[in-house]
Amino acid sequence: MVELTDEQKALRETLRKFAERELKPIASELDETQGGQINWDLCKKACEIGLFSAWLPKKYGGSFGGISGCIAMEELGAVEPGFALFTSLTGMGIGCIAFSGEKALMERFYPRLIEAEKTGIPEIWAIAITEPEAGSDVEDREGAQGARLRTFAEKRGDRYIINGRKCFISAGNVAKLVFVFAAMDKKEGINSWTCFAVPTDSPGFSVGTIEEKIGQRSSPVAELVFEDVEVPEENRIGAEKGGWSILLKLLAASRPTVGALSVGIARGAFEKSLKYATERYQGKKQIIEHQMIQAMLADMAIKIEAARLLCYQAASTRPVSQKLSSMAKVYATDMAVQVCSDAIQIMGGYGLMRDYGVEKLY
Repeated sequence: MVELTDEQKALRETLRKFAERELKPIASELDETQGGQINWDLCKKACEIGLFSAWLPKKYGGSFGGISGCIAMEELGAVEPGFALFTSLTGMGIGCIAFSGEKALMERFYPRLIEAEKTGIPEIWAIAITEPEAGSDVEDREGAQGARLRTFAEKRGDRYIINGRKCFISAGNVAKLVFVFAAMDKKEGINSWTCFAVPTDSPGFSVGTIEEKIGQRSSPVAELVFEDVEVPEENRIGAEKGGWSILLKLLAASRPTVGALSVGIARGAFEKSLKYATERYQGKKQIIEHQMIQAMLADMAIKIEAARLLCYQAASTRPVSQKLSSMAKVYATDMAVQVCSDAIQIMGGYGLMRDYGVEKLY
């Protein structure tokens, strides 16, 4: 069993109260968000508790390192996973800089997040990996070797010129800074990948299609277009052709929190179905008195606890373990689908009704 510190317990309580007070009353409304719109009033309230800058390293004012990040994603995800995801996206850009190991970049970019949060309008960062013809295969070295990359960067003097297109980029339509992975050489492919911090007000940068998704609509995804976008050399993150190394570390570090988001989704569904089972009667008996219902709820609780502990283990292991992180993400996401499905079975027709919220989590 993992024993949380007093600081982590306090964090959990703060975020649970925030989720109940600010997210729960408008969760259904947030899920109806269309066209990439953002609830900036809600973001302002999140700024008050430092939700966006919390992904910074502790030295720079952050608090979501290790297990704490998992706690945050679970507490928010149990109520409104879309907004939970949205608040974490800037953390991916933070991670790009952190894994570059360049202190000058940290000193230059990190304070911007703190200053923006003070205004009540967070500065959102996005990470651009996926392309129309290079999707999940770019997360695996063997698959990435054959990926048909279409985003390239060319060095011209002290600047880089980026051309290409990225798709399914979370928060890409509202980001102030996008961390783009672009190839420097067509023949070398991912081995020439380089990471760049691209301001979205750069000439030649534009937002294409904003996608409509099955869920998590409060975290928009968009197509990004780069047409002769000039990036100064000082905005290169890490070494030239060193992007792939940064990406591997970044993805491994982020997977436990993705798993924790799934733990939150599952916990939310479990709590709703448990409440239903104790309040719903079949004749004179609560349906929770049926042994089959008890067994289903027990199995759901076991799976949630197992996934949570695996995420905690992966998040606290140093150096970051790609094996453990991948296990945590795979197990937790699969578990969440099963738990949500079981919750709907327990609730019957009511599990499909929007007022109960389980269909949203599913």
